[in-house]
Amino acid sequence: MTDFNFIPPYYSKVDMSHFSPSQCNLPNDVWLHNYIFRNKEWRSQRLMNPTVHAGNASQDGVNYYIYEADQDDDPLGAAKRYALKKFKEKKLFFHGDQQEQWEVCNELIPMCVENGLDALTEIEFFTQPGTTEEYCQYQIPGIEVKTEGKTDLLTKDYVVELKTKWKKRGKEKKDGTRSWNKVTLPKEPDWNYLCQCAFYWKATGKQIYLIYHTGFDKGSYRIFHKDNCDKLKPEYLEYCLEHFQMIQTVRQNLLEISSSPRELAKYIQPDFSSFYWRDLSDEEMEEARSLWIK
Repeated sequence: MTDFNFIPPYYSKVDMSHFSPSQCNLPNDVWLHNYIFRNKEWRSQRLMNPTVHAGNASQDGVNYYIYEADQDDDPLGAAKRYALKKFKEKKLFFHGDQQEQWEVCNELIPMCVENGLDALTEIEFFTQPGTTEEYCQYQIPGIEVKTEGKTDLLTKDYVVELKTKWKKRGKEKKDGTRSWNKVTLPKEPDWNYLCQCAFYWKATGKQIYLIYHTGFDKGSYRIFHKDNCDKLKPEYLEYCLEHFQMIQTVRQNLLEISSSPRELAKYIQPDFSSFYWRDLSDEEMEEARSLWIK
């Protein structure tokens, strides 16, 4: 039986007890910065792009509908209001372009919540007992710590992963205002999301439903599962898990070399043009760059 409680010393030195799907989806340079150079407190207090917080707020609205909204005369309305309330808690932190993006997301959240709930109704989620945000664990072969993740939704038969899409910034109009463009729902799942789904499939032993939902129009959602998407079948999910195994093996080898972020930076090439760096403040960005500059 796997001992999830044993943490090798070279992991303990960097205060790491496990990997996660979100960690594994980061490039090595960003992982080094976020998880070895920075600490848990920094990660928990970090302000992300407004679309990230909008996605979290939409999830909060869906969860509220599942567990709390039945006490209200208007359950759907209550779920939408709760999502907006959670999102508005972040408003004061955004300025300039991000404030404008916050406003756009704020308009879309109510329909995004509704479309998410409609998709759950379509897969008959509400006909069986379900839970939200359930932790699960799996230890990838050859890796000395567990991988741990939190499902969005879990029933006795399947796992549901909810992903949102938001409008993208367009060109500036002649009157000085900016256009915001709808994005199309994907024809097949994103690679990073497939890898996350592979982990939850393995850790729970249950089939996966991957749902994309937006706030653009009524019915703007798409549901992927093993019967309509070959990449959610066991063979491909195993392939995705092999990808996680390769990533974790490299990082485990790095941690065996050193616990020093600056020393490990010698083995990792940074790409500061990546969107993964976009949410850092100017000061944080300079601190990040200093890892690779003598």
